[in-house]
Amino acid sequence: MTSTSGTPLAVAATAQSLATEAITLQSRITDLRSTLALLDLQIQSVSDALHRLQTVSDEDALLSPNPSHGP
Repeated sequence: MTSTSGTPLAVAATAQSLATEAITLQSRITDLRSTLALLDLQIQSVSDALHRLQTVSDEDALLSPNPSHGP
């Protein structure tokens, strides 16, 4: 039989403590994943807005007369 350090009560207390910490960490991981998902949506939204602005800017550049050529 394998010997263990500590009394069975101490081992049980350690196991309980580790299980509680694991649950806390799992909860934190879930929170972080949700935050990352929201951040990803915000980044995508900003990226889309920048692409729309670039498209409008490109269209404006095509429609406006070139000031270097004069009237």
